[in-house]
Amino acid sequence: MQSKIKTGRIVGIMLFTVVALGIPALNLRSFSSSMAWSPGLLEHVFENDLQIRISIFLDILVSGIWLALAIFLVPVIKQFRSGFAYWFLGIWTFHFAIVVFGIVTELSLLSLAEAFSIHPELEENTLVALATLKVEEYFWIHYFSIMLFAVAMWSLYYVFLRTQLIPRLLSAWGLVAISIVFVACWLAIFNQQISFAFFGQNGAHLLVLIGWLLAKGFKATPTAR
Repeated sequence: MQSKIKTGRIVGIMLFTVVALGIPALNLRSFSSSMAWSPGLLEHVFENDLQIRISIFLDILVSGIWLALAIFLVPVIKQFRSGFAYWFLGIWTFHFAIVVFGIVTELSLLSLAEAFSIHPELEENTLVALATLKVEEYFWIHYFSIMLFAVAMWSLYYVFLRTQLIPRLLSAWGLVAISIVFVACWLAIFNQQISFAFFGQNGAHLLVLIGWLLAKGFKATPTAR
């Protein structure tokens, strides 16, 4: 029983670390899709070079922790179903690869901004167009990574619901919350306006889940199959 409680608390600590690093990573990224085709885009990116690089570093850490969490949970999920555990790990591995690809896009945007600052004689409109494509590419990759995140978390909440490692109400809430995130990403792909509330409600659930895991850990209940 104590081992399950400890395992659950370790998961809670890892999730708390993800949130603690993920919030500043999001806030430090100082460009948005609304800046597309703006004449001041490259200048803005160059002026905020350091904080964008810090956000990139934090993104790598966060993605690495998610992957480490998936590896840590493989033995827990294998008790429910072995194939499901490897499916879960595979999604997080793919998610990590997608995030790295998005980071490469961000770094190339920084290179464009640096080239623009060093060589002002270069054709500004061409560089702005290239930078805009990089910004749009980054955000589409970001949406796709969130969709993979949603699939992975839905799988985890399903396991929690079946095994009762956490209260069923908390598992069911997680399934609903992450499903809304998945739908919101598809709406964005079809150029529909989406509210932050679509994503914020999942954050609220995640904070409650972290609180529960830190306080209670996993419940020592028989594993359902």
